[in-house]
Amino acid sequence: MFGYVAEFNDHYIKLLEMAEYEESSNERDIAFEYQSDHHDDLQRLKQKYDLEQVAGDGDELSQILNLMRWVDGRLQHGDVMPPQPCHALHVLDLVERESIPMNCYTIATVLNEVYLSMGFYARRVHCRSYDAYDGDSHVITLIFSRTLKKWLYMDASWNTFVTDDQGELLSLEEFRYRLSHHLPVWVNGDPSVSEWSTFYLGYMAKNLFWFMSPLQSEYDYEASRLHKTYCALFPAHFEPIDLRSDPPENISVCIRRHPNHFWTHPTCNTVNS
Repeated sequence: MFGYVAEFNDHYIKLLEMAEYEESSNERDIAFEYQSDHHDDLQRLKQKYDLEQVAGDGDELSQILNLMRWVDGRLQHGDVMPPQPCHALHVLDLVERESIPMNCYTIATVLNEVYLSMGFYARRVHCRSYDAYDGDSHVITLIFSRTLKKWLYMDASWNTFVTDDQGELLSLEEFRYRLSHHLPVWVNGDPSVSEWSTFYLGYMAKNLFWFMSPLQSEYDYEASRLHKTYCALFPAHFEPIDLRSDPPENISVCIRRHPNHFWTHPTCNTVNS
């Protein structure tokens, strides 16, 4: 199977339904790290684009959504290679000078850095499918809400968030759980079923089988660190083909099979400068 096929929507849901996580585990929580908003590049990003004004004076959730919509409004989504370098200041400057699309990895990276610059905890997460021969995947941004005390799913590539049937914003973990248990998920808080919502839920059902995220959430992560660590969450008894061989010397991968050890809440000792 290559890419999303609408006729396989039930198949994607069935895979999620069957792919259970390990209930008991001796694994430790992953100590993800989040860059301080005092970092020079994050300060420049915040000031250059007046992100405090973009976020607005509303409550935390309205600010989270305003920043996501701002990134979506500036970056057109397309299936292209990321620019080099791939960080928010360069990408935003690039699209001001020429009308070019950006892929989901780039857009999620920009939103992640925008959130970090505003003092939020945020993580970029690569959402992958079960099929080893499926070259299509999706990258989104998680932001930790102190109000709701959980990670919130934000997809600036398509100006999209998801809620339950009470209108509460969902985490990525909750999104996956509700799809796999046939519970309602509203796209952008809208209960109506449309061609777009059907596509989006089916497309993401395909890509919510396993996840990968950098250990350190920071500005220009891939270029700024000589050695990079990524963390992956797999269902029980699953290992993707592309991680069965040893990674390059400058890359490490830590694996978890219990979601509680992967979706850890940020704490005061997980911030670096």
